[in-house]
Amino acid sequence: MLRLLLTYGANANQRRSDGTPAIVVAARRGDHAAVDVLLQAGADVDARDGRGRTALMHAVERDEQRVITALLLAGAAIGAVSADGMTALQLARGWQRQNVQFMLGERHAGLDDVPIVRTVVRAVPTGVRLAGDPQMLQLLASVLDIALDDLGDNEWETRTGADADTARAVAVRLREEVVPAANASWHQLDVTADELAAVRSALVELAYGTTRVMPAGASRLESIDVLEELNRQLGR
Repeated sequence: MLRLLLTYGANANQRRSDGTPAIVVAARRGDHAAVDVLLQAGADVDARDGRGRTALMHAVERDEQRVITALLLAGAAIGAVSADGMTALQLARGWQRQNVQFMLGERHAGLDDVPIVRTVVRAVPTGVRLAGDPQMLQLLASVLDIALDDLGDNEWETRTGADADTARAVAVRLREEVVPAANASWHQLDVTADELAAVRSALVELAYGTTRVMPAGASRLESIDVLEELNRQLGR
């Protein structure tokens, strides 16, 4: 479909309403085929989103190695610096992605504790572990608070099938119980399957439901991005 749209005049450098280039959206989603098609159609491999991040930076953070390969073959700038001072290599080091570090030209890679600014929350299947920066985890807490306030307990439980008290409790935990990971720079919180389901349900409400209020500094599109990334990690 993308190839057909481009054939009939669609702009390979089209941006979403929040200014995110199509190639960045494709990279965030791990869609290496779409990235390849966009590049063949002339998309700017180093186009930046609102945070000054390139498709390569997002692919590195999400460990999308097939996307990284396509971008590097197209000449993506490894040394590009985002508005918050990050490079693709720094992001690989901060997430301890050793294979990616080698792909980016590192000769030696270890499990170093490198502080970075993360734009994704990683769901670790074993024990249901959420890992990311405190700001990202607190964003999830805000999403829960807003959805609960907007719907009320009864409608929340009817629409989501999730217990309101569980949702409220995990919002508190996301603010108060997040701890630094051992030997790494990210923070993390182990949650139950029910707590994770509540987080996902709140994201659905903000992304596609009737809720109009968004967390401070965030948009509906960002809620959709976080939800899609979580769904992808969960195999949905």
